[in-house]
Amino acid sequence: MSPIRQEVQGYIDLLPDMQLEALKPILTLLANEIPVVETDLTAEEKAAVRQGRAEYVKGGYVPLHGV
Repeated sequence: MSPIRQEVQGYIDLLPDMQLEALKPILTLLANEIPVVETDLTAEEKAAVRQGRAEYVKGGYVPLHGV
């Protein structure tokens, strides 16, 4: 299982059924939506993605105001 799936599953495991019922419509929409993958990123955007991934691996994040 991918790390993100494990993380999301961990959150789901903590939620009571009542809150899972509230999540169900959102998850249904996400599961049925065709993802849009932007492939024409600028060099600056690609650098921001690389920086964000590196920070995520270290357990951190890159704030949006820094981009």
